[in-house]
Amino acid sequence: MLPTLGIDKIMKVPSSDESFKIMHHAPINMPLITEAHKHDFFMLLIVQHGSGIHSIDFENYAVTDYSVFFLAPGQAHQWDLSPDTSGYQLLYAPEFLVSGNPDTPFFKPKSIPFLKITHPEFQELENELAGIEKEVSQNLAYSKSIVQNRLLIVLSLLKRFYETNHQHSVIEKNSRLIQSFLTMLEKQYRQHSDVAFYAKTLHVTASYLNAVCKKQSGQTAGEQIRDRILLEAKRMLTLTQADIKEIAYELGFNDTSYFSRFFRKYTGQTPLAFRKRI
Repeated sequence: MLPTLGIDKIMKVPSSDESFKIMHHAPINMPLITEAHKHDFFMLLIVQHGSGIHSIDFENYAVTDYSVFFLAPGQAHQWDLSPDTSGYQLLYAPEFLVSGNPDTPFFKPKSIPFLKITHPEFQELENELAGIEKEVSQNLAYSKSIVQNRLLIVLSLLKRFYETNHQHSVIEKNSRLIQSFLTMLEKQYRQHSDVAFYAKTLHVTASYLNAVCKKQSGQTAGEQIRDRILLEAKRMLTLTQADIKEIAYELGFNDTSYFSRFFRKYTGQTPLAFRKRI
C-alpha cells in the first residue's frame, strides 16, 4: 500500500488537535517533506504571491499569484516553489467538520485541483483565514466550533469562485450518474475493472453508462476505470519500493506480464522504465 502522511507528520509542532491545522507562510519555506507523498486529510494551498510548479497526481500546475490548489485524501503531490512564495495552508481531517464535508466540486473525483482567483477574492478569503488564525491561537471556549464554521465559509467562497471559473467543467462533472459511478470507482477499482459491475450496481446497462460518461466527460466508463488503475499504478511505482509483482497483485492483476503489457500500452513505457524516469 502507498505511504500516507497524517497532519501530525506534516506539522513539526505538537498540538492538542491533530484534525485541523492552519499555516500562514511568508514565505512558504516548503516542502516540509521533500519526496512525493499523499495525505489522509484535505488540504487547501492558497498562494498569495510566488511561482513554481505543483504536481498533483502526476499533472503539473503552474503556481502563480492568487492561485488555489485542492488536495483530497489519497492524492499524490509534490511541489517546487520559489523562495518568495507566500500564502496559507489549511489541513483538516475528514472528521473535523461534524456536519460532514460539504458538496464541493473541487474535491470530487476527476475534478480540476486548481483555481485562479482575483485579488478581491483573495482578500475575502484572507479575512476568514485571519479569523481562523485568531481562534486557533486563542483556543478559548467554542473556538473549535468557530473555526469549523469559518472553514465552511472558506469552502463556500471557494465553491462560488470555482463554479464561476470552471463553469463548463462543473456542469459536466455534476451528472448524478457519473458522480455516483466515480465515487464507487474510488472504492472498488482494485476489485472490479469491468463496466458491467458498476452498471448493474447503478441500475443501468453497461452501454448506457458508457454512453453517458462519454457524452459528459469525453471518456467511456471503461476508459475511466482504466485511467484510475493506471493512476494508482503510477502512485505505487513512484511512492513505494514494492516490486512489480506486488503492485500488479494489489491492483487486481493475477499475471505480472499482463500488468506490464497493460501499463506499457497506455503509457508508452514499462513499469520499470516509468519508475526509473520518475
